[in-house]
Amino acid sequence: MEPEDDTMPGAAMPPCRCYVLLARSAPVAVVLRRGPSKWVQLIAWDTAADTFEPGQWFHGRVYERRCDLSPDGSKLIYFASKFGRRPEEGPEYTYAWTAVSRPPYFTALALWPKGDCWHGGGLFEDDRTVWLNHHPRAAEPHPAHRPAGLTVVPNPAAHGEDGPVLDRRRERDGWVRTRQGRYPFAGRGWRTERTEVWEKTNRAAGATLVAELAEIDFSRAGGPYVETFSLARHGGTTDIGEADWADWDHRGRLVVSRAGKLLEVDPRGDEPRARELADFNASRPRHVKAPAWARTW
Repeated sequence: MEPEDDTMPGAAMPPCRCYVLLARSAPVAVVLRRGPSKWVQLIAWDTAADTFEPGQWFHGRVYERRCDLSPDGSKLIYFASKFGRRPEEGPEYTYAWTAVSRPPYFTALALWPKGDCWHGGGLFEDDRTVWLNHHPRAAEPHPAHRPAGLTVVPNPAAHGEDGPVLDRRRERDGWVRTRQGRYPFAGRGWRTERTEVWEKTNRAAGATLVAELAEIDFSRAGGPYVETFSLARHGGTTDIGEADWADWDHRGRLVVSRAGKLLEVDPRGDEPRARELADFNASRPRHVKAPAWARTW
């Protein structure tokens, strides 16, 4: 399945939002760049050289918290939705689906149609095994996009939205949940009774990255999750502030995504200094066709 060639008005836009997925066994990452809200660009990041390869655009919603990279960084599993699908694509595609592609392209190699936006997405257990967050009854691949060479393990307990994939991915990647959050629905939205806290320690840096989910607000532009970050070290804690994403990269650097930019943050000192690695705000949607290598297994 190929993203279509849509156009975007040329009005001035607010800063884009960027979420990063890091491969586990190679210095490779992808950036999911969102902005405006109905557009997402996939960008490949070589974390060893800090080079970036702009990839394909998608006109719809990619649920970044339900996505994952294979350990070697060669494949992406993502969950996406697109309302008002084109009739020529056929009803079997549905408006929401999980797919596997070759970054930095969204063009689906494997695709599992999904009739709604509950659960969905998945994780790579290894380079050739996918944990698919679909009930077994919803784990039949599209006949034109079968998972060649992949072992697919459906999730009989699939439920909820982002949590089942995000929590499992974080635990796999070394994060520890130190406080369970509580956000009960309060009529028109979710009330924060107790913030959820995750921590990831970098022993070489002598610091722990702390992620706190301060608020869930689905009326908020850019996404419902308000997440703040801080650094805990022997002797104190340093606030990093609100960010779209933060983690320790393959080189042990603290990298933060904020206001459409990737920043390397020096964890030393009372006020960590930031160095810009990339600014993605100038990118604008355009049609990018996947090359032949990204269309085959």
